[in-house]
Order: sequence, then structure tokens, then C-alpha cells
Amino acid sequence: MEQAQPRPEESKKKSAFLEIINSWPEYFENMDEGLGTSYERFILHKYFRKIKDEFAVGSVLEAPSFGMTGVSNINSLWWAGRGITPLIFDNDKQRIRQSQKVWSSIPLSADIRYVGDFDKLPVDDNAVELSWNFAALWFVRDLRSFFSELNRVTLRVIFICVPNNYGIGFKLRALLNSMDIPGFFPQNIKPRVILKEAAEQKWNLRERGYLDIPPWPDIAMKKEVLFSKLGLSFLLKKEESQAQSRTCIVDFFNGQNPDLEREILKYDYLEKAPSPIKQVWGHHRYFIFSKD
Repeated sequence: MEQAQPRPEESKKKSAFLEIINSWPEYFENMDEGLGTSYERFILHKYFRKIKDEFAVGSVLEAPSFGMTGVSNINSLWWAGRGITPLIFDNDKQRIRQSQKVWSSIPLSADIRYVGDFDKLPVDDNAVELSWNFAALWFVRDLRSFFSELNRVTLRVIFICVPNNYGIGFKLRALLNSMDIPGFFPQNIKPRVILKEAAEQKWNLRERGYLDIPPWPDIAMKKEVLFSKLGLSFLLKKEESQAQSRTCIVDFFNGQNPDLEREILKYDYLEKAPSPIKQVWGHHRYFIFSKD
């Protein structure tokens, strides 16, 4: 029986630090990602637009693809919406089957493949112009081999997004919960580690910074669930508190909720905050590397 976490052969040890490790199947059942995940997805789109324009990206690889809270393997929907079929690698066959159904329902095209580990990607040399991942680097067992593979298969640009380990929310979660989880390598998200591995493969740092900086804290669960648990649901805006079937970016791409982006990005005013605020409040950091 396949395991409901990043490494199928590992134990099912539950994680309070990162609930998505065990809860990911639930999102395929209810398709309700909540405000927080929808927010970070739309913020990512802003960076996709910038990267596509600057590097003339026409082919995309996402590996690893698992890490973001919400429906798995749909992080690259934006690229598919621009006529690019993303190549996506996951190491859980059950997640792949479930996510393929989601893509087909929109419908948009993605090439989602299984890989047992990420130290060897079954892709030709120089096969893609962009390689990227979001909140997934700490599921890579051998980071050096992984970056060597990114170097081999990528022509132009690498875009890496990792949780902000300097942020207040991250530090609080780490203080209260163990990160001793099978198949989990939190040292991989340290900026100095990422910069070192990229530099050894001769990739130049083009840009770095913070993204995903909403007004709510980094809680690694749906904002609505947290407020409910704390008895603070009354703090949600009236329109957020009203009964809704779900909040999911899939409905934006399939046309059922065309106003979702506008509604979600009402909360993006901290994305341009001064650096000290971003450093302590930002949920994620990003790094853009290029060959030139």
C-alpha cells in the first residue's frame, strides 16, 4: 500500500510541524485550499510572469512538486495556461494519479511523472529552459546530486522558493514541533546551503528576496482552520466567513471563479514592505539563478 507522504516507503509518522505530509489526500476530496494557499499561488504567478518575460521561457520542469499546502501537483497551472506543458516530478504514485484527474478536469495539459528519488531526473540534457520548485527542497535526500541534475537539464533559469527559516511563524512552529520526520531534510532550505550548491554548478545568483507576505502569520495550515481553533472566526472579514463551497485556484483556471485572483490579491500590500518586515513576516524566500 502506498504511503501518504513524500517518501512512499517511509513510515507514516505524523507531523505537527508540516501537516501537509499527512493531510494531502484530504485536499483531493474537498478541493478547498483556503485563503492562505490561494494567496501564495497567485503571488507566485507574479514571479512567473517576470521570469517568462525576462528569460523567454518556453519549457518548464517542476521538481520536486510536493510541498505546498493544498491540492498537490498543480503549482505549474499558470504555465499550462500559457500553452506550456510543464514536466512535473513527484515520488508518490497515488498523488500523481489524483492530480492527473484534477488537470484533466480543468482541462489543461501537464506531463506528470513518477521518480523514486530526485538525485537522478529522467530528462534529457538541456531539455527545459526553466526548472523550479516551491517549498519542496527539504524533501530532497541528496541536495548536491539534485543541483547537479538541475544543471544538466536546465538551459536558462532556476527558480527556488523555500520556507523563510528566519520568519517568526517558522521559528515558532520549529520551537513547538519536532522536525525529526522520515524523508525530511530541513537543512536544505538554509540560504547558504542553496547558494553554495548553485555556485558549485556555476549558476549565478540573479535575484533573491522574500515572497508570500500576507497579513496573517505563517501557520502551515488553512487560515480559516486556525482562526476557528482559536475561537477567533469573528476576525475574518464578513465575506470570508460566509459559507462557500471552497476556495481553490482550480476554479479560477476552469472559469468557475474568474474573480478569485482579484479577491485574493487584495491582501498583497505587504509584498512591497521594507526588508526588515519581510524578513520576520515573509512566509517564503526565493532565489533566481541564471547561466549568464
